[in-house]
Amino acid sequence: MQDSGHIPIWPGKRIESTNARGRHRYHAAFKAWIVEQARQPGMSLAGLAMRNQINANQLRRWVVVLQRPGCAEPSAVMLPVTLAAAPLPAAATTASPRACIELSIADVTMRVHAGADTQTLRAVLEALRGDLR
Repeated sequence: MQDSGHIPIWPGKRIESTNARGRHRYHAAFKAWIVEQARQPGMSLAGLAMRNQINANQLRRWVVVLQRPGCAEPSAVMLPVTLAAAPLPAAATTASPRACIELSIADVTMRVHAGADTQTLRAVLEALRGDLR
């Protein structure tokens, strides 16, 4: 095939490493360069990918990912995380007078309003469990 000269070829090393399954990891500089070339007006993504020996779908994915605002090359960087117990919001600690929970068990529907006595609720639920057996 005759070289038309209008599709650029990366002069350096493209592949950083290859894993056991034969998948390549490309140099970040190569990826940035080829995405920049792909954004040129009138550039053929398929032709650019073929000339630089990569899959056209891979190039298309890099273009989409790297052109998102604020997106850099995806990387596997672990970020530190600190867990702390957060206090419950005021609404969760003080229930409104109209707050209720509705339970449907078999053919029985029970509404439990805020402030219900827990011992009475336990007795009702145990009675329902006994009726369902």
